[in-house]
Amino acid sequence: MNKRILLILIAFLVLMGVGALQAQDYKVHSHNDYAQELPFWYAYSNGAASIEADVFLKDNELFVTHSEDEIVQNHTFEKLYLDRLQSLLQSGELRELQLLIDVKSGAEETLKKLVEVLNGYPQLLESGKVRFVISGNRPKPDAYRNYPDFIGFDHQNLDELSAISLEKVALVSVSYKDYSVWNGYGRMTAPDLEKVKIAIEKGKKVGKPFRFWATPDTKTAWARLAKLGVDYINTDEPALAKQYLDHLDKNTFKKESPVAVYQPKYEYDPNAKPKNIILMIGDGNGLAQISAAMIANQGNLTMAGIKTIGLVKTASYDDLITDSAAGATAMATGTKTNNRAIGVDPNGKALTSLVDITSEHGFNTAIVTTDAIYGATPSSFYAHRVERDDTEGLVEDLKQSKLDFFISGGQNQEGSIKDAFTTQPMESFDSFQEPTAIYLGENKVPSVQNGRKDAFPNAVKKALGVLDSEEKPFFLMVEGAQIDNGGHSNSTSDIVEEMLDFDQAIAEALRFADTNQNTLVVITADHETSGFGIVGGNQSEGMVQGDFLTVDHTGIMVPLFAYGPQSQNFGGIYENTEIFQKIVKAIRN
Repeated sequence: MNKRILLILIAFLVLMGVGALQAQDYKVHSHNDYAQELPFWYAYSNGAASIEADVFLKDNELFVTHSEDEIVQNHTFEKLYLDRLQSLLQSGELRELQLLIDVKSGAEETLKKLVEVLNGYPQLLESGKVRFVISGNRPKPDAYRNYPDFIGFDHQNLDELSAISLEKVALVSVSYKDYSVWNGYGRMTAPDLEKVKIAIEKGKKVGKPFRFWATPDTKTAWARLAKLGVDYINTDEPALAKQYLDHLDKNTFKKESPVAVYQPKYEYDPNAKPKNIILMIGDGNGLAQISAAMIANQGNLTMAGIKTIGLVKTASYDDLITDSAAGATAMATGTKTNNRAIGVDPNGKALTSLVDITSEHGFNTAIVTTDAIYGATPSSFYAHRVERDDTEGLVEDLKQSKLDFFISGGQNQEGSIKDAFTTQPMESFDSFQEPTAIYLGENKVPSVQNGRKDAFPNAVKKALGVLDSEEKPFFLMVEGAQIDNGGHSNSTSDIVEEMLDFDQAIAEALRFADTNQNTLVVITADHETSGFGIVGGNQSEGMVQGDFLTVDHTGIMVPLFAYGPQSQNFGGIYENTEIFQKIVKAIRN
């Protein structure tokens, strides 16, 4: 494919997708755009609001170049920028844009030629879509008025703003390095930050857009300068900067008022044999997710009151990166298996689960989850299928399982399950003379942001109350399933809200354990989702800014917290299969 065809193809793709690029909360300026592999198209197609073209006048031709000795003969201002703008205009797809023309040759002769060239594009000038702003070598401010209305100027002296006419000033720009030495990592010093704020305030006070040049070119710098009010964020990476800034607000979450937490009492006998087991799984819940929720809750979590902490390796049998099916199967059965497999070994042989073992030991068994009951994590505790999406098979295994009751989503399968599980509303659920199903949603239970409110911790409280009313010991698996969804959708707010809701469910479990003093509570995750990281925030304000490595699971170890009799055996670093082994050992001691 030759270069001309490639450019035509890219232009076509731009025209097809340009509609998605019009919402611009934070504006990106493509610095030294001529140096990109595809000048103009790359920045424009990725949503840059301002594009910078260095121009040099030679032999009565405007070349796009930083200096005379770097001139490439076919790289003219018309060919690389004006013709491309004109083609977009003629197709009806040109959006509003600032073209910053950085004059590198003599100001007067270059601007004279520039005016001549621009007059050759009357439709472009009449459209008003493009603001032509002159930077670099410029005439004195009192000469700005001598140029046509379609030309504005980038004024680069903050001290002159009150003394000159601003009619022809289209932009105010200054060098960032005159105010700070910050390199874009960590944070500015307080004195530098104050100087930067003053410069921005001066520039914006006159009602003109403001830009720094020579800024650090990092995600941290883009976010910091955008939040400080810089109108055009200078970057040599317009695609990455635009994508990052477009998600900046989505990735920042503020909890307006903190939720109350429970402080565990530690009054149990650590060496006693536990009567009851509560295994709590935060799907996709890594250390960063927990940290983000703690920051948003102004430094407090119920989980943080637990002293015994371990780290769990999560790889599946056939991959470093596990899915929920293999991750939950490892915890439920003590055996590593292939991704997508439910309750079977790598050869497809059915495995004995914690539900099976505890039931055989005279325990009542139950599951509470914000997923559907046939979701990968809950089904790993009762089903035996090589494919997690074999819903019909999972439902059939559920009907044959040793579960006494479940509270979950999945009501869309009620018709298939009703001959094995009697449906009850949660409000009237107080016993389970026969296997019982309590549904909180058609598929998954609604998310916190979609109105779940406190249904999940209330379901855990209800389940514990019903189980406690029986004389038998019990095994309860609790899953906060939708922390994982927040990771997959790269939503900081969903991660934090779901994690805080999971922490409220943990509070119910610890309250129960403190009341009974005979219950082992184990809290962990099947895997981490999204490579979530915390890149900013303010704990005193309950604000956290996240960033994401992926939309998928990662191989990062996940934390484990243990409370109650025998909990001291859960510290250290170990494979996820050891959770099963440690729980079985605690039961059999």
